[in-house]
Amino acid sequence: MSSVLSIVVSLLLLTVVGGLVVLWVWMLIEALKTPGATWEAAGQNQLIYILLMIFLGIIGTVAYYFVARPALRATARPA
Repeated sequence: MSSVLSIVVSLLLLTVVGGLVVLWVWMLIEALKTPGATWEAAGQNQLIYILLMIFLGIIGTVAYYFVARPALRATARPA
């Protein structure tokens, strides 16, 4: 019974880690593809967020997702 439990826990952990890696790569690509003019119009610094995502991983990605991304999306929308 304990081997089944360890397999389930391992698969769950693998799924969570895999999902976080996918989120990290997705947000990093999105940040890199966003034009510099959009970053400037939103009052955000592209280099800072990219470095945060590279060096802090998921912490930098969460910061980008909740701070910079909404501002960038609001700026990129036509009025």
